[in-house]
Amino acid sequence: MKPLFPLSRQAKKFVFAVVVLAILVSVVMGKAIIGGVIDEYHLPFSQWPVQLYVTEVSMIVLYSLVFTLMLSVPLWYFFLGEKENQQS
Repeated sequence: MKPLFPLSRQAKKFVFAVVVLAILVSVVMGKAIIGGVIDEYHLPFSQWPVQLYVTEVSMIVLYSLVFTLMLSVPLWYFFLGEKENQQS
């Protein structure tokens, strides 16, 4: 079975780099946002109401998506941008 969207070797590297970037950004955002709530409100994680869980998870997803998209631009240029010919 042929893949629906065949990717070049560089495109596969780009997708892998974006996935790794998204995981890293999500971990950093999660740690910052959840840690900020715990520090600010002195409310342990086990005592959070459901509404706070929903709000914090949506914030983590939104901020992670935005930062991943912003940081993917240099990755795109590095992996998929124009290549210069090295002819002298």
